[in-house]
Amino acid sequence: MNKAELLADRLQAARRWTLSLLDDIPESTWFDMSGAGHTHVAWQVGHLAASIASLIHVRCLGKAFEACLPPDFRERFGIGSSPISDAAAHPPVAELRVVFDRIHTEAVAAVSAMSEDDLSGPAGGQPHPMFATREGAVVMAIMHEAFHAGQIAMLRRLAGKGPLR
Repeated sequence: MNKAELLADRLQAARRWTLSLLDDIPESTWFDMSGAGHTHVAWQVGHLAASIASLIHVRCLGKAFEACLPPDFRERFGIGSSPISDAAAHPPVAELRVVFDRIHTEAVAAVSAMSEDDLSGPAGGQPHPMFATREGAVVMAIMHEAFHAGQIAMLRRLAGKGPLR
C-alpha cells in the first residue's frame, strides 16, 4: 500500500466510525440541541462536509469551495459558523447526507490517485498552523473527522443512546 492509498484508507476508516455513530440517530432529532453552547448532529455532518471540501478539494486539488458545495454551505457549516436549531434554516437531512457522502467519495478518489510528489507539494490557501503540505491537509481532514465523530458520540449519549459496542 502506498502513502496515497494509506491516507485514503484512513479517510474511509474515520468515515466508517462517523457513520456508525449516525446509524441509530433518528433524522427527526438531527436539529435537537441539548443545551446552550451545544451543537446538533446536522451541524456536525454539514461541518464535516465543509471541512473535507476545504482541506482536500480546495487545499489539495485547487478547486473553489463554492464549486464543491451548495450555496450558503460555508456560512451554515464552515469554520466559525454557529449551529441554529431551526431545521427550516438548513437543507433537509436527506440533502445533507447526499452532500456529506458525495464530497467524501470524491475526496477519497482524489487522494487515492495522488502521487508522492502531489502529496509532498504545498497545500493551497492561507497558511495553516498544523500543516504545510497536501499530505498534511489530508491528515488534518482525518483528524478533524475523528474529532467531530467524538462530538457526535457525545450528542448520542446526551440523547440517551448507549455506547457503541
